[in-house]
Amino acid sequence: MKKTINIIGKISIFLAFSSIGGLIYNMFFYERLRPLILGFKDITAVLESMQIPVALIFIFLFLFHALTVIYVFLQIVYFKREDFLRALAFFLSIISMLMVLGDFALLNDIGKEHAAGLDTSGEWPMLYASQILHFVFLIVIIILIFMTFKKIRRDRQEVVLKDEAVFINAQYIGILSGLLGIAFFGFLLLTAELWAVKKGIFMVSLISILPYLLIVAYWLIIKVREKRGPWYDEKQYIDISRASLFTMVTSLVIMTVVYVVQYFIQSLRFLEIMWFPFFFFLVLLLFSASTLFFSKRPSG
Repeated sequence: MKKTINIIGKISIFLAFSSIGGLIYNMFFYERLRPLILGFKDITAVLESMQIPVALIFIFLFLFHALTVIYVFLQIVYFKREDFLRALAFFLSIISMLMVLGDFALLNDIGKEHAAGLDTSGEWPMLYASQILHFVFLIVIIILIFMTFKKIRRDRQEVVLKDEAVFINAQYIGILSGLLGIAFFGFLLLTAELWAVKKGIFMVSLISILPYLLIVAYWLIIKVREKRGPWYDEKQYIDISRASLFTMVTSLVIMTVVYVVQYFIQSLRFLEIMWFPFFFFLVLLLFSASTLFFSKRPSG
């Protein structure tokens, strides 16, 4: 597996720098389109000259992201040790890959709305925010690849450790998923109309939670394959119990404040639609963060 990771890493580092060029080209394309669309002008000339390269770049970016998901997952399986950078790369590779599809769908919606003579100013901030996420992902994956090259050269053989490393990595990803879910809803609250919130809330929730579901599924597969002993050791059981109590109390306090605020402030009535997803990601964030905190503390 070490050889496979090394080969995929060498391919990925080349593709990562190529992806940066592709994203820059797409940004240039967006900046050519945006003033024309917002000004309700003809965009035919821009589309005829640039839409084929942009479409090829979308395909390339998606395939590159799919490769990095495999690459980082193989690292999690091979190294079997907790690593925040690796957990962050796994999280971002999935989120960024889904957002590539989201960018394509968003551009299609913008084109249809422009053809119908509708205002598209609300979609552009979402598109540009997605490009920032792509660039952040590329920076993280490039750093991880170079760090992995060094680790592989130092490791003479695979290190077999307990599944506790995957358990800790799951908490890292749970924190990231919780933060992203809450941030997404905050972004929708500040920039989107009510119809857009209703339209996007399911997809936003799915994108945010998918990395956590995948790492938890992998942890469950490990536990099922063991077929022996309890799923948690004594300290993990105590840590989870403490985290559960903390999460219950803290989430009830926060949701009480949210309820009171939205009751008196009419502009926050969006929360009537978003309250359950917000509560879900709040609980995920609190539980993962508190579990990680207690697990890092010495027993006793």
